[in-house]
Amino acid sequence: MAWYDFITPNSIPKHARRVQERDAQAEDRMASANWLADQNTPESLLAMCRRFDLQLENQMKDRDEKEAVVELLVSKGPAGATAARAHAARSPNFQHSLRALEAIEGASAGTSLLLDILAHETVDNEFKPEKKRTLLLKLAEHKDARIVAAATPFLLDYDEGVRHAAVEALAGQDGDESRAPLDGALKLQREESTRVRGRLAEIFATRRWAIEDDGWFAAHIPGGYQYVDGRLVQER
Repeated sequence: MAWYDFITPNSIPKHARRVQERDAQAEDRMASANWLADQNTPESLLAMCRRFDLQLENQMKDRDEKEAVVELLVSKGPAGATAARAHAARSPNFQHSLRALEAIEGASAGTSLLLDILAHETVDNEFKPEKKRTLLLKLAEHKDARIVAAATPFLLDYDEGVRHAAVEALAGQDGDESRAPLDGALKLQREESTRVRGRLAEIFATRRWAIEDDGWFAAHIPGGYQYVDGRLVQER
């Protein structure tokens, strides 16, 4: 416990600082998290979520504390869900808030949250592509008809990792809804990433999707594949 605890009254700002204090004792951070949970107000629960923004070097301790905060959020029901949404919307460290929301309201609510956050991202934003990548990879774990339209624009993102994540989000959907945008990405002449083109080729070969040659594609088959009877086949 720090010296100022003896002269500073309990307050949301005080405990919000404490849950993010790297040098504080684990029991002090969790005491502040519990105090904030006990207040059970929109402000206090959102402040408690700031623990998700702190990364400790001790990964086991970091994981355990974050799990405990997730449980506190879930215990608050709808109020916890509201705080989880608000935190996820403003923080790149949204994964734990997402888990809390899904525990309270179900997987569909989590998908909607991811789509809402992704809708505020753009393909021409060159700063901090990590959030776009993480959002798309999380969407790859979900199945929802809305994901195809949401992920497709990011096949043209400037960042290779974002494009690859968009491919994964589309590949994660059932049926043939994602076939057309993936076909377009496979035939995109400006795509220079062998990783992206290789993953696209793998998807088409695995699903045995037919590919119509557009006059360029047959001469530019991704490495390791052959174009046989209108389909990609992996070389042996």
